[in-house]
Amino acid sequence: MKGLFLSIQGRLFLWLAAFTSLLMVGIGVFLYYEVRSLVCDSLDRTLHSKMQIVRGLLHIENGAIELELSEVISGEYSTPRSGHYYKVMMDGRALAASPSLADEDFTFARRVVLFHGTPGEGTYDSTGPDKEPVRVLRNDFSFLGRDASVYVAESLVDSLNMIGMFRRVLFIVVPASIVVVCLVGLCIVRRSIRPLKAFSTRIEAITHKTMGERINTANEVKELVGLAGSFNAMLDRLQRAFESQRRLVSDASHELKTPVTVIKSQCDVVLRKERTGEEYREALATVQAVAGNMIRLVRSLLSLARLDSGMLAPVDFRPVVLKECMRDAVALVMPLADKKRIALRMDIHESLLVSGDRERLIEAFLNIVDNAVKYNREGGRVEITALREGAMIQMKVVDTGIGIKEENRAKIFERFYRENTAGDAEGTGLGLSIAKTILEAHGGEIRVASEQGKGSAFSMILPDNGSP
Repeated sequence: MKGLFLSIQGRLFLWLAAFTSLLMVGIGVFLYYEVRSLVCDSLDRTLHSKMQIVRGLLHIENGAIELELSEVISGEYSTPRSGHYYKVMMDGRALAASPSLADEDFTFARRVVLFHGTPGEGTYDSTGPDKEPVRVLRNDFSFLGRDASVYVAESLVDSLNMIGMFRRVLFIVVPASIVVVCLVGLCIVRRSIRPLKAFSTRIEAITHKTMGERINTANEVKELVGLAGSFNAMLDRLQRAFESQRRLVSDASHELKTPVTVIKSQCDVVLRKERTGEEYREALATVQAVAGNMIRLVRSLLSLARLDSGMLAPVDFRPVVLKECMRDAVALVMPLADKKRIALRMDIHESLLVSGDRERLIEAFLNIVDNAVKYNREGGRVEITALREGAMIQMKVVDTGIGIKEENRAKIFERFYRENTAGDAEGTGLGLSIAKTILEAHGGEIRVASEQGKGSAFSMILPDNGSP
């Protein structure tokens, strides 16, 4: 039963069964009481008509009140205990009674009052001479100054049998109708769920090897179009993530293969024969340089892995002073800037705050400023500014370096991408990709404007944290 509630088909069927049962039972109860009421009303109208006839037969004969029995002595009132009775009372004494009463002193004692009609007239149930249930209509009136009462009764046996038969029919029809409606409803539910099962089958067929396949929304029913679109969008995101990871592993393998090969080749050459101390130092210096580049690459890969895993969460962010972050990043670049005689100028107000991870922001700023110095010309300049624009803070790092070709600007944020114009500048090709990922994790973005041979301007936009 629990499994039935867990499926959409089971829930729809149970809701349909419950609703159908309540509806059919309600209809059955309504029809039963409606038919019973109609039968009783019809019988009461018949009694009223007969009472009018009996009352109209009262007349005065030789100064005495009499009932013209010849008018009603035949027919249904003449057979003893026929189920059709009347009785006329005058001043509490029996004036006349139908032969069907078989001379019994029957008083038509009241058992249950069902309803009252016109003034002086009432209808109720009682027991007849043959112990059968009867319907009695009593009419009290005044006739020539005397109190008179007319009782007209009809047997309820036939009416109750008819009502009982109708009740038995309802006991058969109502459950049968519930079963039929539920079976038809089950077929409808199964047919309605069929597109969902087909949709699920198509989803199950998509694996990491068929990630490029998509659900054709044009062939789906209206209710599944939105779900199919959302699923396709999720597949797009997953495919981009898988392709990014695959490319990362491939590029990392390629990038690490070269320095490892250099180190092994250098060691093989040096170990072939006895070398001088100077040759050993040169070989170790080469290995040290290559190993240093490998360390930087591994650190960058580790940083990207952490970022891709979602380690940067807004719940852990704290207010950060932008000037302090940029100052720490600039301090790490100053040795290279001094070596190339590059002037670094920073103009950031101390009141500018953002919400984020201080260490990761320093890492992003360091990668941008490091590129501005590394790809700058000897004796060049790097200007760092920041200003508030509405609810955002825009930081700019402008250099006088070699610039970026227009066709390459969209590629510079890709992992392991390096321009051929970089000359002998060292790098892993991951710095700008890391900076972009960090800024996006903080709800920001990074843009670049550049002119080849004149320099580049990187804009880093971050949400303002309510700076005064």
